[in-house]
Amino acid sequence: MDRLFVVVLAGGSEERFWPLSTPSHPKQFPSLLEGKSFFQCTVERAAGLVGQDRVLVATRRELLPIVLQQLPGFPPENCILEPVGRDTAACIGLAALVVEGRLPGARMLVAPSDHFISPFHAFEETVRQGLLLLDRLDGLVTLGIPPTGPETGYGYILAGDAVPEHPAARRCQRFTEKPDRTTAERFVADGRYYWNSGIFLWRASTFLRAVARHLPEHWQRLQEIRPALGGDDEVATLDRVFPQMPRISVDVGILERAEEVYMIPATFAWDDVGAWSALGRILPKDECGNAVIGRHAGRDSYGCVVYGTTRPIGTIGLRDIVVVETPDGILVCPKDRAQEVKELVRMLRENQT
Repeated sequence: MDRLFVVVLAGGSEERFWPLSTPSHPKQFPSLLEGKSFFQCTVERAAGLVGQDRVLVATRRELLPIVLQQLPGFPPENCILEPVGRDTAACIGLAALVVEGRLPGARMLVAPSDHFISPFHAFEETVRQGLLLLDRLDGLVTLGIPPTGPETGYGYILAGDAVPEHPAARRCQRFTEKPDRTTAERFVADGRYYWNSGIFLWRASTFLRAVARHLPEHWQRLQEIRPALGGDDEVATLDRVFPQMPRISVDVGILERAEEVYMIPATFAWDDVGAWSALGRILPKDECGNAVIGRHAGRDSYGCVVYGTTRPIGTIGLRDIVVVETPDGILVCPKDRAQEVKELVRMLRENQT
Protein backbone atom coordinates (compact mmCIF):
# COMPACT_ATOMS: atom_id res chain seq x y z
CA MET A 1 0.00 0.00 0.00
CA ASP A 2 2.97 2.27 -0.64
CA ARG A 3 2.19 5.90 -1.58
CA LEU A 4 -1.54 5.33 -1.05
CA PHE A 5 -3.97 7.63 0.74
CA VAL A 6 -7.55 6.65 1.57
CA VAL A 7 -10.14 9.39 1.21
CA VAL A 8 -13.28 8.59 3.22
CA LEU A 9 -16.35 10.42 1.91
CA ALA A 10 -18.55 11.38 4.86
CA GLY A 11 -20.54 14.41 3.79
CA GLY A 12 -23.83 13.09 2.42
CA SER A 13 -27.23 13.62 4.02
CA GLU A 14 -28.88 10.37 2.82
CA GLU A 15 -32.60 11.01 3.01
CA ARG A 16 -33.46 7.36 2.35
CA PHE A 17 -32.73 6.61 6.02
CA TRP A 18 -35.29 9.03 7.42
CA PRO A 19 -36.21 9.43 10.25
CA LEU A 20 -32.86 8.23 11.64
CA SER A 21 -30.74 10.10 9.12
CA THR A 22 -31.00 13.89 9.00
CA PRO A 23 -28.83 16.55 7.30
CA SER A 24 -27.17 17.27 10.65
CA HIS A 25 -26.66 13.58 11.49
CA PRO A 26 -26.43 11.47 8.30
CA LYS A 27 -26.83 7.71 8.21
CA GLN A 28 -23.09 6.99 8.32
CA PHE A 29 -22.94 8.17 11.96
CA PRO A 30 -25.59 6.25 13.96
CA SER A 31 -24.35 3.06 15.65
CA LEU A 32 -25.84 0.30 13.51
CA LEU A 33 -23.04 -2.29 13.42
CA GLU A 34 -22.56 -3.86 16.84
CA GLY A 35 -22.22 -0.50 18.55
CA LYS A 36 -20.20 1.14 15.78
CA SER A 37 -21.25 3.42 12.95
CA PHE A 38 -20.61 2.71 9.29
CA PHE A 39 -18.29 5.71 9.35
CA GLN A 40 -16.18 4.31 12.19
CA CYS A 41 -15.95 0.92 10.46
CA THR A 42 -14.89 2.58 7.19
CA VAL A 43 -12.12 4.57 8.87
CA GLU A 44 -10.92 1.46 10.74
CA ARG A 45 -10.80 -0.41 7.43
CA ALA A 46 -8.89 2.46 5.80
CA ALA A 47 -6.41 2.65 8.68
CA GLY A 48 -5.89 -1.10 8.34
CA LEU A 49 -4.74 -0.51 4.79
CA VAL A 50 -2.50 2.54 5.14
CA GLY A 51 -2.32 3.64 8.79
CA GLN A 52 -4.27 6.52 10.31
CA ASP A 53 -1.85 9.22 9.12
CA ARG A 54 -2.78 8.56 5.48
CA VAL A 55 -6.52 8.46 6.04
CA LEU A 56 -8.31 11.66 4.99
CA VAL A 57 -11.96 12.34 5.86
CA ALA A 58 -13.86 14.55 3.41
CA THR A 59 -16.99 15.98 4.98
CA ARG A 60 -19.07 19.11 5.38
CA ARG A 61 -17.60 21.58 7.83
CA GLU A 62 -20.70 21.45 10.03
CA LEU A 63 -20.18 17.70 10.56
CA LEU A 64 -16.63 18.05 11.92
CA PRO A 65 -17.73 17.80 15.60
CA ILE A 66 -19.43 14.44 14.92
CA VAL A 67 -16.37 13.18 13.01
CA LEU A 68 -13.97 14.04 15.84
CA GLN A 69 -16.37 12.69 18.47
CA GLN A 70 -16.51 9.33 16.70
CA LEU A 71 -12.74 9.23 16.04
CA PRO A 72 -10.93 10.07 19.31
CA GLY A 73 -7.34 11.02 18.54
CA PHE A 74 -7.91 11.45 14.80
CA PRO A 75 -5.76 14.34 13.48
CA PRO A 76 -8.05 17.29 12.60
CA GLU A 77 -5.64 18.31 9.85
CA ASN A 78 -6.65 15.11 8.03
CA CYS A 79 -10.22 16.38 7.67
CA ILE A 80 -11.06 18.01 4.35
CA LEU A 81 -13.92 20.38 5.10
CA GLU A 82 -16.36 21.48 2.42
CA PRO A 83 -18.29 24.66 3.22
CA VAL A 84 -21.32 23.27 1.33
CA GLY A 85 -22.14 20.01 -0.45
CA ARG A 86 -21.42 20.06 -4.18
CA ASP A 87 -21.60 16.32 -4.95
CA THR A 88 -18.72 13.93 -5.44
CA ALA A 89 -16.86 15.47 -8.41
CA ALA A 90 -16.11 18.65 -6.44
CA CYS A 91 -15.43 16.78 -3.21
CA ILE A 92 -13.01 14.28 -4.76
CA GLY A 93 -11.36 17.02 -6.80
CA LEU A 94 -10.60 18.94 -3.60
CA ALA A 95 -9.32 15.75 -1.95
CA ALA A 96 -7.06 15.09 -4.95
CA LEU A 97 -5.52 18.54 -4.52
CA VAL A 98 -4.78 17.74 -0.88
CA VAL A 99 -3.27 14.32 -1.67
CA GLU A 100 -1.11 15.63 -4.49
CA GLY A 101 0.02 18.51 -2.30
CA ARG A 102 1.10 16.16 0.49
CA LEU A 103 2.83 13.59 -1.70
CA PRO A 104 3.22 14.29 -5.43
CA GLY A 105 2.50 11.18 -7.48
CA ALA A 106 0.54 9.53 -4.66
CA ARG A 107 -2.43 7.27 -5.29
CA MET A 108 -5.80 7.65 -3.62
CA LEU A 109 -8.51 5.17 -2.76
CA VAL A 110 -11.92 6.85 -2.54
CA ALA A 111 -14.23 5.07 -0.09
CA PRO A 112 -17.80 6.10 0.80
CA SER A 113 -18.41 5.92 4.55
CA ASP A 114 -21.83 4.24 4.46
CA HIS A 115 -20.94 0.86 2.97
CA PHE A 116 -20.92 -2.58 4.52
CA ILE A 117 -17.80 -4.55 3.49
CA SER A 118 -16.64 -7.96 4.71
CA PRO A 119 -14.20 -9.59 5.21
CA PHE A 120 -11.31 -7.15 5.46
CA HIS A 121 -8.71 -9.48 3.93
CA ALA A 122 -10.77 -9.83 0.73
CA PHE A 123 -11.20 -6.06 0.53
CA GLU A 124 -7.46 -5.59 1.05
CA GLU A 125 -6.66 -8.09 -1.69
CA THR A 126 -9.02 -6.42 -4.17
CA VAL A 127 -7.35 -3.07 -3.47
CA ARG A 128 -3.94 -4.70 -4.01
CA GLN A 129 -5.08 -5.93 -7.40
CA GLY A 130 -6.17 -2.41 -8.28
CA LEU A 131 -2.79 -1.03 -7.24
CA LEU A 132 -1.05 -3.65 -9.40
CA LEU A 133 -3.10 -2.42 -12.34
CA LEU A 134 -2.08 1.19 -11.63
CA ASP A 135 1.57 0.07 -11.51
CA ARG A 136 1.21 -1.00 -15.15
CA LEU A 137 -0.99 1.73 -16.65
CA ASP A 138 -2.26 5.22 -15.93
CA GLY A 139 -6.01 5.35 -15.63
CA LEU A 140 -9.09 5.49 -13.42
CA VAL A 141 -10.08 2.30 -11.62
CA THR A 142 -13.39 1.36 -10.02
CA LEU A 143 -14.14 -1.73 -7.95
CA GLY A 144 -17.04 -3.68 -9.46
CA ILE A 145 -19.33 -5.95 -7.44
CA PRO A 146 -20.62 -9.18 -9.05
CA PRO A 147 -24.41 -8.78 -8.78
CA THR A 148 -26.41 -11.22 -6.70
CA GLY A 149 -29.79 -9.99 -7.94
CA PRO A 150 -31.57 -7.33 -10.01
CA GLU A 151 -31.17 -4.42 -7.59
CA THR A 152 -32.70 -1.18 -8.87
CA GLY A 153 -31.03 1.07 -6.28
CA TYR A 154 -27.48 0.50 -7.58
CA GLY A 155 -25.56 1.74 -10.59
CA TYR A 156 -24.29 -0.84 -13.08
CA ILE A 157 -21.07 -1.15 -15.08
CA LEU A 158 -20.92 -3.00 -18.38
CA ALA A 159 -17.57 -4.79 -18.38
CA GLY A 160 -15.83 -4.63 -21.76
CA ASP A 161 -12.58 -6.07 -23.05
CA ALA A 162 -9.98 -7.64 -20.82
CA VAL A 163 -6.96 -5.51 -19.97
CA PRO A 164 -3.62 -7.05 -21.08
CA GLU A 165 -1.83 -5.49 -18.10
CA HIS A 166 -3.95 -7.40 -15.56
CA PRO A 167 -5.74 -10.74 -16.01
CA ALA A 168 -8.80 -9.85 -13.94
CA ALA A 169 -9.31 -6.23 -15.00
CA ARG A 170 -11.84 -5.10 -17.60
CA ARG A 171 -12.40 -1.88 -19.45
CA CYS A 172 -15.54 -0.06 -18.36
CA GLN A 173 -17.72 0.06 -21.45
CA ARG A 174 -20.80 1.81 -20.05
CA PHE A 175 -22.28 3.07 -16.77
CA THR A 176 -26.03 2.87 -16.08
CA GLU A 177 -27.47 4.57 -13.01
CA LYS A 178 -30.31 2.83 -11.11
CA PRO A 179 -32.16 0.98 -13.89
CA ASP A 180 -35.78 -0.13 -13.65
CA ARG A 181 -36.57 -3.70 -12.61
CA THR A 182 -36.84 -5.10 -16.14
CA THR A 183 -33.52 -3.57 -17.18
CA ALA A 184 -31.81 -4.75 -13.99
CA GLU A 185 -33.03 -8.31 -14.61
CA ARG A 186 -31.64 -8.13 -18.15
CA PHE A 187 -28.29 -6.87 -16.87
CA VAL A 188 -27.96 -9.69 -14.35
CA ALA A 189 -28.93 -12.31 -16.93
CA ASP A 190 -26.40 -10.87 -19.39
CA GLY A 191 -23.47 -11.75 -17.14
CA ARG A 192 -21.23 -8.83 -18.19
CA TYR A 193 -22.65 -6.28 -15.76
CA TYR A 194 -21.34 -5.41 -12.30
CA TRP A 195 -22.69 -3.19 -9.57
CA ASN A 196 -20.84 0.10 -9.31
CA SER A 197 -19.47 0.13 -5.76
CA GLY A 198 -18.55 3.82 -5.78
CA ILE A 199 -15.08 2.81 -4.55
CA PHE A 200 -12.39 4.28 -6.82
CA LEU A 201 -8.62 4.08 -7.14
CA TRP A 202 -6.28 6.35 -9.12
CA ARG A 203 -3.30 8.66 -8.92
CA ALA A 204 -4.37 12.05 -7.66
CA SER A 205 -2.59 13.71 -10.58
CA THR A 206 -4.42 11.46 -13.08
CA PHE A 207 -7.77 12.40 -11.62
CA LEU A 208 -6.94 16.10 -11.70
CA ARG A 209 -6.02 15.83 -15.39
CA ALA A 210 -9.40 14.18 -16.00
CA VAL A 211 -11.11 17.06 -14.20
CA ALA A 212 -9.23 19.57 -16.38
CA ARG A 213 -10.38 17.76 -19.52
CA HIS A 214 -13.98 16.88 -18.69
CA LEU A 215 -15.02 19.45 -16.06
CA PRO A 216 -13.21 22.67 -16.97
CA GLU A 217 -15.32 24.82 -14.64
CA HIS A 218 -14.40 22.59 -11.70
CA TRP A 219 -10.77 22.73 -12.78
CA GLN A 220 -10.78 26.52 -12.84
CA ARG A 221 -12.18 26.67 -9.31
CA LEU A 222 -9.72 24.06 -8.03
CA GLN A 223 -6.86 26.11 -9.45
CA GLU A 224 -8.11 29.07 -7.42
CA ILE A 225 -8.24 26.92 -4.30
CA ARG A 226 -4.87 25.16 -4.71
CA PRO A 227 -2.54 27.98 -3.54
CA ALA A 228 -4.69 28.66 -0.47
CA LEU A 229 -4.61 25.10 0.91
CA GLY A 230 -2.81 24.98 4.24
CA GLY A 231 -2.60 28.76 4.47
CA ASP A 232 -4.29 31.42 6.56
CA ASP A 233 -6.83 32.17 3.82
CA GLU A 234 -7.84 28.55 3.14
CA VAL A 235 -11.26 28.80 4.83
CA ALA A 236 -12.10 32.15 3.23
CA THR A 237 -11.06 30.89 -0.21
CA LEU A 238 -13.11 27.71 0.13
CA ASP A 239 -16.11 29.74 1.29
CA ARG A 240 -15.83 31.97 -1.76
CA VAL A 241 -14.86 29.49 -4.47
CA PHE A 242 -16.13 26.01 -3.60
CA PRO A 243 -19.87 26.86 -3.81
CA GLN A 244 -19.32 28.05 -7.40
CA MET A 245 -18.65 24.50 -8.59
CA PRO A 246 -21.67 22.88 -10.28
CA ARG A 247 -23.34 19.92 -8.60
CA ILE A 248 -22.35 16.78 -10.49
CA SER A 249 -21.29 13.30 -9.45
CA VAL A 250 -17.88 11.90 -10.29
CA ASP A 251 -19.59 9.08 -12.17
CA VAL A 252 -21.46 11.41 -14.53
CA GLY A 253 -18.87 14.14 -14.71
CA ILE A 254 -15.72 12.05 -15.13
CA LEU A 255 -16.13 8.27 -15.38
CA GLU A 256 -18.85 8.29 -18.06
CA ARG A 257 -16.77 10.66 -20.20
CA ALA A 258 -13.19 9.43 -19.70
CA GLU A 259 -11.63 6.78 -21.93
CA GLU A 260 -9.11 5.10 -19.66
CA VAL A 261 -11.54 3.69 -17.09
CA TYR A 262 -11.04 0.17 -15.77
CA MET A 263 -12.73 -2.19 -13.34
CA ILE A 264 -11.37 -4.72 -10.88
CA PRO A 265 -14.00 -7.31 -9.81
CA ALA A 266 -14.36 -7.34 -6.03
CA THR A 267 -14.02 -10.52 -4.01
CA PHE A 268 -15.58 -9.12 -0.82
CA ALA A 269 -19.20 -8.96 0.30
CA TRP A 270 -20.60 -5.46 -0.23
CA ASP A 271 -23.75 -3.49 0.40
CA ASP A 272 -24.16 0.26 0.04
CA VAL A 273 -26.95 0.17 2.65
CA GLY A 274 -29.00 2.51 0.49
CA ALA A 275 -32.33 1.88 2.21
CA TRP A 276 -33.74 0.50 5.44
CA SER A 277 -34.33 -2.87 3.79
CA ALA A 278 -30.55 -3.32 3.49
CA LEU A 279 -30.26 -3.82 7.25
CA GLY A 280 -32.18 -7.04 6.75
CA ARG A 281 -29.27 -8.28 4.65
CA ILE A 282 -26.38 -7.37 6.93
CA LEU A 283 -27.62 -7.51 10.54
CA PRO A 284 -28.02 -10.70 12.59
CA LYS A 285 -31.56 -12.12 12.54
CA ASP A 286 -33.74 -13.38 15.35
CA GLU A 287 -35.49 -16.76 15.17
CA CYS A 288 -38.18 -15.25 12.91
CA GLY A 289 -35.76 -13.66 10.48
CA ASN A 290 -36.24 -10.14 11.85
CA ALA A 291 -33.31 -7.70 11.97
CA VAL A 292 -33.81 -5.73 15.17
CA ILE A 293 -32.09 -2.79 16.86
CA GLY A 294 -33.81 -1.64 20.04
CA ARG A 295 -36.60 -3.24 22.07
CA HIS A 296 -39.00 -5.36 20.03
CA ALA A 297 -41.68 -7.89 20.87
CA GLY A 298 -43.27 -9.68 17.94
CA ARG A 299 -46.07 -12.17 17.42
CA ASP A 300 -46.25 -13.92 14.09
CA SER A 301 -43.92 -11.32 12.54
CA TYR A 302 -41.31 -12.49 10.02
CA GLY A 303 -38.58 -10.97 7.87
CA CYS A 304 -39.01 -7.45 9.26
CA VAL A 305 -36.51 -4.66 9.90
CA VAL A 306 -37.23 -3.03 13.26
CA TYR A 307 -35.32 -0.03 14.62
CA GLY A 308 -36.24 1.66 17.88
CA THR A 309 -34.65 4.27 20.10
CA THR A 310 -36.54 5.28 23.24
CA ARG A 311 -39.76 3.27 23.04
CA PRO A 312 -40.46 -0.46 22.71
CA ILE A 313 -41.96 -1.61 19.41
CA GLY A 314 -44.58 -4.33 19.21
CA THR A 315 -45.61 -6.06 15.98
CA ILE A 316 -48.34 -8.58 15.21
CA GLY A 317 -48.77 -10.49 11.98
CA LEU A 318 -46.25 -8.53 9.90
CA ARG A 319 -44.29 -9.87 6.92
CA ASP A 320 -41.31 -8.07 5.37
CA ILE A 321 -42.13 -4.69 6.89
CA VAL A 322 -39.80 -1.86 7.98
CA VAL A 323 -40.70 -0.21 11.31
CA VAL A 324 -38.56 2.69 12.52
CA GLU A 325 -39.06 4.84 15.62
CA THR A 326 -36.86 7.84 16.43
CA PRO A 327 -37.44 11.19 18.16
CA ASP A 328 -37.70 12.77 14.68
CA GLY A 329 -40.44 10.54 13.33
CA ILE A 330 -41.91 7.10 12.69
CA LEU A 331 -41.68 5.12 9.46
CA VAL A 332 -43.67 2.04 8.47
CA CYS A 333 -43.38 0.58 4.96
CA PRO A 334 -42.90 -2.69 3.05
CA LYS A 335 -39.26 -3.62 2.64
CA ASP A 336 -39.59 -3.68 -1.14
CA ARG A 337 -40.68 -0.01 -1.13
CA ALA A 338 -37.97 1.31 1.18
CA GLN A 339 -36.29 3.11 -1.74
CA GLU A 340 -39.29 5.47 -1.82
CA VAL A 341 -38.45 7.04 1.53
CA LYS A 342 -36.52 9.82 -0.21
CA GLU A 343 -39.70 10.91 -2.01
CA LEU A 344 -41.62 10.63 1.26
CA VAL A 345 -39.21 13.06 2.91
CA ARG A 346 -39.87 15.57 0.14
CA MET A 347 -43.61 15.23 0.71
CA LEU A 348 -43.16 15.80 4.45
CA ARG A 349 -41.11 18.92 3.75
CA GLU A 350 -43.75 20.29 1.40
CA ASN A 351 -46.47 19.68 3.97
CA GLN A 352 -44.52 21.72 6.53
CA THR A 353 -44.28 24.79 4.28
